[in-house]
Amino acid sequence: MLWNTGLEVGVPQIDSQHKELFRQVDILMDNSKKDRIPETLKFLGNYVVKHFTDEQVLHAASKYPKADLHKGYHTKFISTFNDLKKEFDTSGQSLPTMLKINNTVVNWLKDHIMVHDKEFATYYKNR
Repeated sequence: MLWNTGLEVGVPQIDSQHKELFRQVDILMDNSKKDRIPETLKFLGNYVVKHFTDEQVLHAASKYPKADLHKGYHTKFISTFNDLKKEFDTSGQSLPTMLKINNTVVNWLKDHIMVHDKEFATYYKNR
């Protein structure tokens, strides 16, 4: 999953963290790096929490009116990611598990960035 400028929201801190998320997801999708999957999943789990916390600080500082709704998306994704991690811990690097993890994470990130993060960024930059 490659980062592209179409995913930029125009807030440097958020864009930088999104790029790192995409870089880590790319490691998950790279079959030649299978030995790094457990470490990468652990990193992603921690980094997602850090990223969401940082975003929510910006929401609060800017008095973003949809902050609670946005936080709810983050909370739901963390729960989904933790469920995927548990599935991985149980079934290992099976093809169905890895496809499910990759598809879920990639689709959620793209959709969330393109809709919710861009909406927040527009609000944030106009304040």
